[in-house]
Amino acid sequence: MSRIDVTQPSVYDAYKRMIKFRYRGIEVECSTEAEAQSVLACIAEQDEKRRVQNRSLLEVAIASVSDAEKRERNPWNGDLFWKFIESLGDSQKLILSKLILKRSLKDKELRNLVGVKDNKQLAGVMSGISKQAAAHNIPARAVFKIENESKAGEVTKTYVVSLDFLRIANEMNWPDE
Repeated sequence: MSRIDVTQPSVYDAYKRMIKFRYRGIEVECSTEAEAQSVLACIAEQDEKRRVQNRSLLEVAIASVSDAEKRERNPWNGDLFWKFIESLGDSQKLILSKLILKRSLKDKELRNLVGVKDNKQLAGVMSGISKQAAAHNIPARAVFKIENESKAGEVTKTYVVSLDFLRIANEMNWPDE
């Protein structure tokens, strides 16, 4: 029979004392606390570098979008505004005047305003605005935007006046109500 020296730690005892943790799905084992602290410090340093790099990439992306918006010129001037307004029908002028005053309106409010019963009919009136804008080489989004919201399967549309159109309308004192 062999004798076991109990004063010497066994490999099993060393294994039990190992420090283990998971990082991003990888199991890391360290034999000492100092080694674990060193590994964790290295991981923290790499995470910080990654965070700064990702933040820089995000800032660049935001800046490029912001610069693109700044470079996109305001298509409106006084003459063009009046030509556009004069090309619209009464219902379309009514809708735009209310959008100027309220900044945004729900589809139900616009339907009630112009006396149509559903969004299909409202779309016809709104497409007239878009077509007249296009006829004057103005993108429809330079007049209004549509935001869709879905709750419990029901879609609500909110029509929002474009800031450029709002500015020119205010400069031209339109609507005069």
